[in-house]
Amino acid sequence: MAEPKITILTVDDNEALRYSLVRCLREGGYQVLEANRGQQALEIASSHSPDLITLDVRLPDIDGFEVCRLIKDNPSTAHIPVLHVSATFVDAEHRVRGLQGGADAYLSEPINKAELLATVEALLRLKRAETEARRKAADAEEAREELRKINTTLELRVKQRTAELEKTTKDIQELTGRLLSLQDDERRRIARELHDSTGQMLVALSVNLTLLEGEIKGKNAKAGRLAGECVSIIEEMTQQIRTMSYLLHPPLLDETGLRSALQWYVEGFSKRSKIDVKLRMPQDFGRLSQEMEIAIFRIVQECLTNVHRHSGSRTAEVKIEINQSSMNLQVKDYGTKKAKPIPISASTLSPGVGMLGMQERVRLFGGTLHVARTETGTTVEANLPLRSVSAADEETSSGMSGQRGAISS
Repeated sequence: MAEPKITILTVDDNEALRYSLVRCLREGGYQVLEANRGQQALEIASSHSPDLITLDVRLPDIDGFEVCRLIKDNPSTAHIPVLHVSATFVDAEHRVRGLQGGADAYLSEPINKAELLATVEALLRLKRAETEARRKAADAEEAREELRKINTTLELRVKQRTAELEKTTKDIQELTGRLLSLQDDERRRIARELHDSTGQMLVALSVNLTLLEGEIKGKNAKAGRLAGECVSIIEEMTQQIRTMSYLLHPPLLDETGLRSALQWYVEGFSKRSKIDVKLRMPQDFGRLSQEMEIAIFRIVQECLTNVHRHSGSRTAEVKIEINQSSMNLQVKDYGTKKAKPIPISASTLSPGVGMLGMQERVRLFGGTLHVARTETGTTVEANLPLRSVSAADEETSSGMSGQRGAISS
């Protein structure tokens, strides 16, 4: 398909000069429109949008300088190159005025045909380059706008996905808190059942066997001896069940508080494991919320169990410090395993359920848990913020009963 001819508007009130220009341009292969007045030139430029305008400076109604200014001020025609042509205004002053007024080139008559066509071609090349530049700029702006839309869509999707993940994480954390709370309640219930039911039945059985031993001791020595052995076995079972019950949920934890419960547990642990454990707590420690006391007790319990199972250390230390805003717990052993200090996190934890449980208990109170392993041993450190009773009660009423951390003197 043949490209449309380039259209040039020639404006000149001198018939002879206009004829000469039109002829040169048509011989150069251009389609030419003609005008002999400034107003007529403005109307044709607006309606036909020619590719180039040759514009005489001296016109009968509006001078060419003003016509050029009006063409360049009109957004619909500002892109059209204007070539001033004049036989009268040929000095440098008028050339400067024309170019400053918006003209793209200035020729003085008489004009050489080759010079005219070369100038026209140069202006058209410049126009094509500007048109291509505008097209590329428009394409670039369109691409930027499309990219902005894509980025906006992605941001919205990321925000939605983040909100969904945060909600899911919150739900999981709430569920974990409830599970830990239920686990502690179940331990308390089992401990009570072992103590009040199974323990009492064993005591009754021991009494009956003792009576039976007295009845048959003088009649059948062997049966009496067996009855005595059964009494000893039942007494050992009773002691083991009592210890198991206390480990599941020490009654001292509810009755006298964390300090007494930890003293009892540390003493029992040292006897059973042969590990010398030092407990360092303020004498006037006071009481914490029930949930926080249970959490701290379970963390100490898990840490000392790990010391016994994994460290090889013969000594350990439990240290608790408290101030108005937080409580710091450190459990340290003196084993020989070497490792760099590491924070406990989902990405660094080993699959140990106990360590994950400690992390979750600390997280429920908004605290932090770190494990530092060095050549001289391992230190587990938990820092728990303390909150007001009212804030703790509000969380409990909203289903987060496992997250209270108030001091109750």
